[in-house]
Amino acid sequence: MIYLLHIYRCLKKFFKFPSQFMSSLQTDIKKDFLSKKLKPGLNVLVIGLPKSGTTMIEEILSEIGFVNQANSILRLFDDRNLPHHHDLSRKMLNKIPKNKNTFLKRHSEPTITNLQIIEQYNFKTFVSIRNLIDVMISRYLHLSSDEKQPQFKIYSKYDLLEGFRISLIKNHREKDVPIQIFEDWIEKWQQILLKKKNFCLLDYDSYKKNNYMYFQKIFNFLEIDQSQIETILSKHLKNQRLLNQKSFQSNLKQNFYSQTYNNKSEKIRNIIKNDLETIKFFNSKVIYSHNKIEII
Repeated sequence: MIYLLHIYRCLKKFFKFPSQFMSSLQTDIKKDFLSKKLKPGLNVLVIGLPKSGTTMIEEILSEIGFVNQANSILRLFDDRNLPHHHDLSRKMLNKIPKNKNTFLKRHSEPTITNLQIIEQYNFKTFVSIRNLIDVMISRYLHLSSDEKQPQFKIYSKYDLLEGFRISLIKNHREKDVPIQIFEDWIEKWQQILLKKKNFCLLDYDSYKKNNYMYFQKIFNFLEIDQSQIETILSKHLKNQRLLNQKSFQSNLKQNFYSQTYNNKSEKIRNIIKNDLETIKFFNSKVIYSHNKIEII
């Protein structure tokens, strides 16, 4: 059954983005069969909240030479019958070839089962975090603009500031309080990272301050040749500039690997952060004091 599901996923992508599909396939074949840059069997997990920089880490790993398990025609990805749709499973990771180089991104919580699976497979594991208010703003900008998301009908009917406040406390699932779920996720993973040495913490805010050191941290943790950093960083920045020239809808719908980059995000972020009532509301919903925004 997993093979039929894999074929269906591949055909769906091929008919939607034929040229990008073939280009991606050609690139992945080169990585698997022609590249000698990476040690065979070096595999990577990327764990992070949505809007915490995980897509950027995926792009960096792809440029380094890793193949994406969740999207490549050369990899099986079995995400059926999970307790939670962001969870890991042994049948999922069992599909990763032992002599190739693969990465997988997940938004998994640090449950006992997920941690046991990570420990069992001993993949290099990155955990990506970002300051809470920027995560929540990016989440709101995506969900209030993407008609395919179930939250769209809830958030898009309000103006910017009211919509953001609503997005902190309402989700499409009635009992969910988004800001509590996201804050709890960050705090739990940070506690785990204090005890575990086989994880690498990547803070998106560190990338904003010094992108070269951020890339260097990835290369150091993977124990790979750092001579590629300048080239890969240059490609990454060029891609960011291209995305910045397009609208959110264009980035979302016209890419084989969908992008949620919004070229208006910085302007909107400043409007939200400079609204006193919105910041007060945000602070009232935050549990941990270090996540509150200082009001001057």
